[in-house]
Amino acid sequence: MNFLLVHGGGSGPWVFDGWEGEALDLHAGLNVAAASMLNYEAVVTGDALLMPRPLCVVGWSMGGLAAMMAAHRLDPDALALLEPSPPGEVQGFDESVGLEEGAYDPNDAYGPFPAGVASRPESRLARCERKRGVSVPALACRTLVVYGDEYAEERGRPVAALYGAEELHVPGASHWDLVLGKKAAAAVVQWTA
Repeated sequence: MNFLLVHGGGSGPWVFDGWEGEALDLHAGLNVAAASMLNYEAVVTGDALLMPRPLCVVGWSMGGLAAMMAAHRLDPDALALLEPSPPGEVQGFDESVGLEEGAYDPNDAYGPFPAGVASRPESRLARCERKRGVSVPALACRTLVVYGDEYAEERGRPVAALYGAEELHVPGASHWDLVLGKKAAAAVVQWTA
């Protein structure tokens, strides 16, 4: 199985150091201050189309939502979602959230990144779109939702239930542990074997 790894907001491909596969850069070639979730979906689609099959797209956090959005175009053999940003069908839709361009500091929005993990400015527009609600009504591919304790009820169980996906709880794992630790990586590889 070939793996395409999709990072979360404010981070980059380096969060997948130690994982098997190719980590893409959602910011590559984009004006981040004007980037939308559709732009991120296009990056995932473009990179995935260049990869050999069979293919598993692995998305963490915001990258999980971008991977879900791209799945209908890609028809990957498998999709593994690590506490993905939830689609509107799970979190709800809020049209009152305004859309504004610009960049924000992820450390201000999410708290300090773990020691040794670099952060970078992220798209305010893409964040507003996520808060407003991005629709991904169905996934047609085999899907695994991996979650720890931090977002089990927001990004874990309900996302798995919406898509009829397989789910894996990693007890004691934080949101960061899912991408920086070894348990989730090993579980995803085993799941696709």
